[in-house]
Amino acid sequence: MYLFVVIIVLTLLGVLAYYLFLKEKGEKLSKIEQGICPECEERSIEIRRSKGGGCSGTTSVIYRCDRCGYEEEFNVGAGGCGSGKCGI
Repeated sequence: MYLFVVIIVLTLLGVLAYYLFLKEKGEKLSKIEQGICPECEERSIEIRRSKGGGCSGTTSVIYRCDRCGYEEEFNVGAGGCGSGKCGI
């Protein structure tokens, strides 16, 4: 019985940690899309590398800050060929 309770608690903690991770990553991406570095709050973000997975896939984009050296990779939805967003 105790093992079952421990497994449930650990599972809930894992789900909570993953949710908080995704929330933080979304907030960072939101700032980056505005051109603001999430670390130093300066407008110095640039796209370092963009690698697409086709029109219906996601695009892997690495953003880098020129000032503080912050660098992170995000997988951004391509939006499909009909939307005209096949490339970044």
